[in-house]
Amino acid sequence: MEIPIILVHTGDIFYLEPVLRQARTFNPDSHIYLISDASTIHYDYVEHVDISEYSALADKFKEVYVHMSINPYHYELFCFQRWFVILDFVEKNNIEHFLCMDSDVMLYCNVDEIFGKWTDYDMTMCLFEGPQYSLFSKNSLKKFCDYIYTHYSEESRFEEVKKWNLTHGGVSDMRFFTYYSQCPNVSVFNTGQVLDGSCFDFNMKIPQGFEMQGRIKKIYWQDGLPYGKKADTGEFIRFNALHFQGGVKHKLNRYIYRDLPFSKRIWKNICWFFNPLRIKSRWGELRKILSNRRMFFYFIRSRVFWRTFKF
Repeated sequence: MEIPIILVHTGDIFYLEPVLRQARTFNPDSHIYLISDASTIHYDYVEHVDISEYSALADKFKEVYVHMSINPYHYELFCFQRWFVILDFVEKNNIEHFLCMDSDVMLYCNVDEIFGKWTDYDMTMCLFEGPQYSLFSKNSLKKFCDYIYTHYSEESRFEEVKKWNLTHGGVSDMRFFTYYSQCPNVSVFNTGQVLDGSCFDFNMKIPQGFEMQGRIKKIYWQDGLPYGKKADTGEFIRFNALHFQGGVKHKLNRYIYRDLPFSKRIWKNICWFFNPLRIKSRWGELRKILSNRRMFFYFIRSRVFWRTFKF
């Protein structure tokens, strides 16, 4: 079974090129759709899709959305809207099964071989929470989008959302994934579990039972593939993908340039560090943190006191 890979990302950014190239390397014959704006049209090794052509459902959702997140309004809204964009796209193009992948993921597996085993499930999730790499069918994504939409548009269901906000201190699309996976009529496969000696990384900052190196997972490389070492048994487990969420994106150069000759690696790292897109992104992240007291507190806690917290 051929399973297309779909990413939704607007605006060009420093880490997008290695992410797309990595997906193409391990999936040379797959359709890889980048649903985006004109700023990313130059990535000619993927199939660029104009996001404005598939925004009708997302615009409809915007009318009922109520912001309850530590993240900025437009950022969190887009996290929700992307699922409606993808739904519009797969319905209009009659795509039955597909993998939705975050734009900060480095893929180290062939999607057809791995996810083709799980098409009988409604969806896949990492640790029943993360949609970093979620396999859907057209029908199962429609059900999930309906679940989101009715929770904002129907007063009785919106009461649930308000309870989630009080319980968890915010509501994101990931919160919806968690509660949706608990519905009795929804079958979910957990890609975060170890199966046949491999699994998917939930987040480089989350141990998942693996050995850590500072605040991120320690990665061992074998034949160009990433492995983690189980902290309790010492067993090496292959990662089918790594998720560079948040500030870890800025460390991607350590992984993509690791095998280059020394002189070339030094030059590539210098270019990475002074990349205008990376500097712009870093400045934007700092402004976002400084403008939000709660976010600033979490940032300081993670940087100064991270050894005393479990992530």
